[in-house]
Amino acid sequence: MDKKTKLKFDPFGVVDMFYKQNWLEYQARKGLLLANDNLLTCRFTVDEPRDRRYRILPYKHSETTQEELDLYASCGWHLIYGSGSVMIFYTDDPDAPEPFTDVQSQHKYYRKSLITNFIIMLIIFAESLFSISRSVQGFTISPSELLYSSADQPLSTLAMTFIGLPLALLFWFQYMFTYISILNRNRKKDFYGASGFRLKYYVNATCIITVIVLVLWSIIDIPRTMDSSSSGDFTQALKYKGNEIVRFSEFDPDTWNTVEKQIENYDEGNNKTDIIFEIDQDKSFMIPRMVTEELEVSTPPKNENDDSVINLYYNVNLYKAKSSKVASEFMKYNSKNALEESDIKVSNKSLDKFRFDYEGLDYAAYIVDEKKANDTAAKRDQLLFLRKGRTYVYVSYYGPIDLKSKVGLFAAKM
Repeated sequence: MDKKTKLKFDPFGVVDMFYKQNWLEYQARKGLLLANDNLLTCRFTVDEPRDRRYRILPYKHSETTQEELDLYASCGWHLIYGSGSVMIFYTDDPDAPEPFTDVQSQHKYYRKSLITNFIIMLIIFAESLFSISRSVQGFTISPSELLYSSADQPLSTLAMTFIGLPLALLFWFQYMFTYISILNRNRKKDFYGASGFRLKYYVNATCIITVIVLVLWSIIDIPRTMDSSSSGDFTQALKYKGNEIVRFSEFDPDTWNTVEKQIENYDEGNNKTDIIFEIDQDKSFMIPRMVTEELEVSTPPKNENDDSVINLYYNVNLYKAKSSKVASEFMKYNSKNALEESDIKVSNKSLDKFRFDYEGLDYAAYIVDEKKANDTAAKRDQLLFLRKGRTYVYVSYYGPIDLKSKVGLFAAKM
């Protein structure tokens, strides 16, 4: 008859192997004997309690010869294959000698593997810092700057930023401290001692479970987009009746009449133009109302080496924040991002030079491609940033109309 088994959560990493050894020995004294070791879990066989010793080697199975395994077995140590690049040995013989009797053999099995993992952890940390720096326009430890720059993100993203990242950072630091401690002890013959395991168990378990929950939450908490159609099915976008944003049909009625017919008769495989027409609605914890309309009409490339030629581009974004403070702070980061994404060569620092006064608005700025600024008949890239109270509107336009001349149209809806 097969013995009963139990599955237990295992939050220990390779660097925590000595704490895990103590944990496994503690389970053995309760009658739970390790059967197999998997990622984040261990399966135990329920048996009689016993004083069993465990030793975990951070070494690949494929790099261990049968001769070595036979040597361990002859000394009373039996192998259990662990997850990843580790092997777990156990013995019930209280007189069985330690697997390694000299410092040199310890170095072979521990030091090389641990140093490799240490370097990998440093690289991961550096890459994480670089990614954060890129995403928030320069690395910052200011909670308020992180909060306002992420105001349009779902609540799960804010939780990941303010809970997940600090936890991951603390976990990384304690991980590296443990590495350094082990590498320092590696020079000594008495290499197997690590007092206790409970604190390490609960710290690791809290970090891992919290990060897993936050990651799953961020995956489930996807943006609630009403319609995002760039594949030819524009039905929902055309039916949208919202009056909060200045639709392209209001911005340029004459051109819209032509474009609308193209949209209604659009056949992706047989048209001489590519069309994107989207209406998106979403919300976040700090900005409960976000609406976007995007229209792009372009000429397809003649061959694979050519790029599409944009004939018309119109993108309006409405943000209604919880307060004017949120709208004002979010605008600072959003305008910088919008400027970087555009083809207009203007530095972020000189953005305020393009401000102008407009009655009823708290902020107004107009930026245009300077090479074509005086040619009102030419198509040119233009940006418009407007804010009134808790409402912030950002417009990006490529076409012949002077975007600044339409400020009254946008201000009337704010």
